[in-house]
Amino acid sequence: MVVVFACVASPSLARPVVEENKTVVDDIEKCWAAVIGASGCIQDVFSSFFTGRISLGPQCCTAIEGISDNCFSKIFPFLGANFNPLLKAFWIAQSGTAPPPTA
Repeated sequence: MVVVFACVASPSLARPVVEENKTVVDDIEKCWAAVIGASGCIQDVFSSFFTGRISLGPQCCTAIEGISDNCFSKIFPFLGANFNPLLKAFWIAQSGTAPPPTA
């Protein structure tokens, strides 16, 4: 009840929260766009995590290497901070080339 009153009484107090949430949502959408286009990538990531055996298709590897660790943690926050570097290391071992740096 107090929160509603504060937002009604002073909309300027609510604006930064709304703008901040919109920015977070926009960031997450951009991150998802990187992996959603790679057929089967989300399933590959989850399967790799839950089975403990990394198995990524080429499209998924390309998508994963193109996103930053920060971006990865936004779309897969429950997988832990070390899982994306582990996936990238798998791709390096499979392809024999280092991925390009990510922003």
